[in-house]
Amino acid sequence: MGDTVTQAPSANASRIHSLLVLGGGVLLVLAVCIWVLLSREAVLKTAGLPIADMPEQLPPTVTVGQVSLDTRREDARRYPRDGRVWALLAYAAFEADAYAEAASAFEKAVSVSSKVAADPGVLCDWADALGMAQGGKLRGKPTELISRALELRSDHPKALEMAGSAAYEERQFALAAHYWSRLLLQMPQGSVGSRALKEGIARAERLAATPIGNR
Repeated sequence: MGDTVTQAPSANASRIHSLLVLGGGVLLVLAVCIWVLLSREAVLKTAGLPIADMPEQLPPTVTVGQVSLDTRREDARRYPRDGRVWALLAYAAFEADAYAEAASAFEKAVSVSSKVAADPGVLCDWADALGMAQGGKLRGKPTELISRALELRSDHPKALEMAGSAAYEERQFALAAHYWSRLLLQMPQGSVGSRALKEGIARAERLAATPIGNR
């Protein structure tokens, strides 16, 4: 069951978490380009490896081999106790915009493999799938999963980005700025992602300092 994991081209290889906030009559679109941190060169050979053994958990917008979603489903039926198989199904479903199925497959992957369950990247991607399935909102279970990911690895970039997004969504602007500032320390200065993130931090800090009735 060898698989070659390759990055999808151009924008499809970007992990872009868009936060839409209506404030003061202006729609803010905060695009934080996490691919600057998570992208890798060339190809990862993952034959025989559990998903948690990859050097850095892949974002759900990468191409996981040239295998159809139906084949991934069949693999999961044949190997129901293999967490890696369920995770690969989850990524394939995410790529197909089948977010509810992806979330279900991530949940199964975590339930059958303690190693996968201990991978903060998998938890973030599960949260991502759940969030997409509920209209792009991170409230509830997605936020719980993000918190679990940060408990496992406090500096995980995707977890920090999503924690900031979840806090911003709840109008906890100071907390959002806190998480994103921690993420900014890891990003290459002058990159597209760092510039977008700085703008997001600045706006969150302004909102945090603004009286609630004036936001």
